[in-house]
Amino acid sequence: MDDMNLTAGVTLALLIQYFIFSLFVGAARYKTGIKAPATTGDPFFEATFRVQHNTLEQLIHVIPALWICSYFFSQTFAVICASIFLVGRVLFFVGYRTAPEKRAPGFIMGWISSIGLILGGAWGVTLSLIN
Repeated sequence: MDDMNLTAGVTLALLIQYFIFSLFVGAARYKTGIKAPATTGDPFFEATFRVQHNTLEQLIHVIPALWICSYFFSQTFAVICASIFLVGRVLFFVGYRTAPEKRAPGFIMGWISSIGLILGGAWGVTLSLIN
């Protein structure tokens, strides 16, 4: 097995999850009758759209941090953090679409795991530069 296979696998899982969230936005548009380019008008659609958009906002730092942390610090640590982020996004999705105030546990899981990735990457790069 190549060194970065687990990192590539969890990256692919994150991208597939985002793609699925995008499909849910399309389905919510159809279900609620919200026509593009509108992004408001129905709370269920708005929650679904916000999950997809918020996930995109998170992935912009999670994916690079995952690879940096995996390469410079620990692939095991990075993959565990990214997996927790992935599960947190599912909880965020379910919670937000059920009732927006129920999104917090999933968001917090993702937030903490992304901090772990960033700090792990920063530590690994710092040690690499020192050595």
